[in-house]
Amino acid sequence: MTSLIPVLCIFACIAFCHAMPQGNLNLLDNAILQDLNDKHENYIEFDQDNEIGANQDQCDDKNSTINSLDLFPYPLHASCRVEWTFGVDCTEVAARLVNQIDLWTGPENCEGGGEKCLYKVTSQSKRRLRGTHTTPVSFYVDNFSFRFRPTRYGCYSKSYSYSTVPYAVLDYGTNYCNMFNLIDGSGLNKEPNFSEKTCDKICTQYTTADCEVY
Repeated sequence: MTSLIPVLCIFACIAFCHAMPQGNLNLLDNAILQDLNDKHENYIEFDQDNEIGANQDQCDDKNSTINSLDLFPYPLHASCRVEWTFGVDCTEVAARLVNQIDLWTGPENCEGGGEKCLYKVTSQSKRRLRGTHTTPVSFYVDNFSFRFRPTRYGCYSKSYSYSTVPYAVLDYGTNYCNMFNLIDGSGLNKEPNFSEKTCDKICTQYTTADCEVY
């Protein structure tokens, strides 16, 4: 019963919020999404060299939590943070991700199932790639971002994806798959020195994600 308390609290909050007047609710929704965006933007900023590996430290630290409800194993909002390394330079990594997004812009690739479609680049710079992914059935929109840093052996990326639905909690691993599908589709995970660092604590339903479905 105790393990259900965090989940019950979340749904009680959702019910309370949706009982509010629509105008107030819209303001609350916008505030929630802005706060989420700010937190993820801060996460991928490179302030110190020792930030590389921060995900692994957080995942390994049993005393570290991403939320205040210790019994809930995921972030309180459907989202995912991942660190990747690639054995090719960052210019190539970015170009291959953009090319994959371009191949999956329309709905055609999802006609037989899965969610490898409806991607869009929203901004791009030398060290940053932002975009959106829309789910082909419910048309929910997720924001994602890759931040790149050159390394001695290739490229390091600190990345995130999160749902723009203000009260999204569980996502079946969709936010992880938003990013991994691009990496897998472009073949970047087949390059030498590829690595991935994340966990359920910072990536919703990571360990049960099925990226052929989501």
